[in-house]
Amino acid sequence: MAILSEIVRNILVIVLIASFLELMLPEGTLRPLVRFAIGLFILIAIMSPLVGVLFSDRNINIEWWNLHIDPGQEAQIMEQGEKINQQIWQSPQEVVSDKVAGQIGAVALLVPGVEEVEAQVVLNEAGVVESLQLVVKPQVNSRGEEASQVGLFGESEATLSPEEQEMIRSKLSTIIKNLYGFDNTLIQIEFQGG
Repeated sequence: MAILSEIVRNILVIVLIASFLELMLPEGTLRPLVRFAIGLFILIAIMSPLVGVLFSDRNINIEWWNLHIDPGQEAQIMEQGEKINQQIWQSPQEVVSDKVAGQIGAVALLVPGVEEVEAQVVLNEAGVVESLQLVVKPQVNSRGEEASQVGLFGESEATLSPEEQEMIRSKLSTIIKNLYGFDNTLIQIEFQGG
């Protein structure tokens, strides 16, 4: 009799919840799914007490709650977990580093006086940009074009005065810091051929 009252009580609770859900849900594609789920709950409500009576002589316990591992095996499991974690972490970090370096290089090309940029980004363990190194190849300016017309040797590469380098360096660092929020990030800018 106790089993029958438990089944009836569970079914009544499920029917009350089902009727409430039927009132709340609009007509649509979700209603059949809800009816299916409620049907499964009714089956569970009926079968659970019956299985308890039919298999009362068996002790069905889930032992995962009380799982005990010896310390030697635990250290080995932790070591393997750390290796897997390092592999998982390393690959996305390299991808993020390459993507950020590409973005920063593309933004740096927009600065007047910059022809090519190679960017290297170093991330810390948390994935935050720790340092940024830019190798800038300056554009050939009007002085270089005039020099090539005259035929001077050694003027094939663009050379910038220290003032021009400092101006480009200042523009690059300001743009990168403002765009990416790198206030505490070390930004190194070197000039190639200048």
